[in-house]
Amino acid sequence: MRVFSLYVLTVFCFSGVCSSAFSESLVITHDMQYEYASLLLDEKDYETALVEFKRFVHFFPESAQKQTAQFKIGQCLFYTGKYHEAAQIFNQIILADTDPALVSQSVFFQSRAFMHQNNPGYAQVVLHNYLKLTRDTAIKDQIYFNLAMIQISEARKGKSEALDQALEYLEKISPENMPSYAADTRIDMVKKAKQIPQKNPTLAGVLSIIPGGGFAYCGRYKDAAVTFLLNVGLMVAAFQAWENDNEALAGVIGFVETGFYSANIYGGVSSAHKYNRAQVIRILNQEVHIQPKIDPEKKGASLTLNFPF
Repeated sequence: MRVFSLYVLTVFCFSGVCSSAFSESLVITHDMQYEYASLLLDEKDYETALVEFKRFVHFFPESAQKQTAQFKIGQCLFYTGKYHEAAQIFNQIILADTDPALVSQSVFFQSRAFMHQNNPGYAQVVLHNYLKLTRDTAIKDQIYFNLAMIQISEARKGKSEALDQALEYLEKISPENMPSYAADTRIDMVKKAKQIPQKNPTLAGVLSIIPGGGFAYCGRYKDAAVTFLLNVGLMVAAFQAWENDNEALAGVIGFVETGFYSANIYGGVSSAHKYNRAQVIRILNQEVHIQPKIDPEKKGASLTLNFPF
């Protein structure tokens, strides 16, 4: 009997403790979850923020902040290098078209995501499509700015025609926003890059008829000397082998020399292209980087500047 009473008392006590524990359990509210995820994003803990924003969308699907949370999911994916997934999230926001500020920022983030995937074509298509839809002068100017930056990036890769397109976009920025994007400075920079003296690749190829001539034309005198000595040495060796009635050896040396001579011509032409590209890059790397930023929650805008050295 005593044993039974002790058992009953223990059960009731345990039940009371459990009941009390459950009644005092923490309940995560809509605001708590969103603020916690936003805090992680602000602290650049993108991986954890991604998980928490996904949890927010899952548990609070009817929230008015759901689309902003989805946008921030896209940001987390972007900042963690998951550019393909980020572009898909931003595309969903663009197609939903419920919040103009979020759509605008999603367009620019999606374009940047395509650039990180080495796909400037799609990056420009996204911007051009939005350019046709928006009537906001400030947004149009930001689009022109981004298109110009894409073309400048392409010019750094050796596409000289991209400078003309970059200049065209920069000149389309409205006069009142020109200072915000340092457009006048950039226009002068692009014009300077277009006007710098360049080497003629065709002339470099012709000069390479004399081994090393193309390299010398491009200012690569050490390469020119090595190329000249190597080719002349092989030619002399082939001639001597022929003079000594060693046709087989002369043929082998001649075959090798043909490869080196062809490489000499190709190298001369390539050197001219590399020289021109290096000169353009030297000018373009003097630019001032300006990154416009729009806060989708505060409905505000700001500009960050970065001077490369």
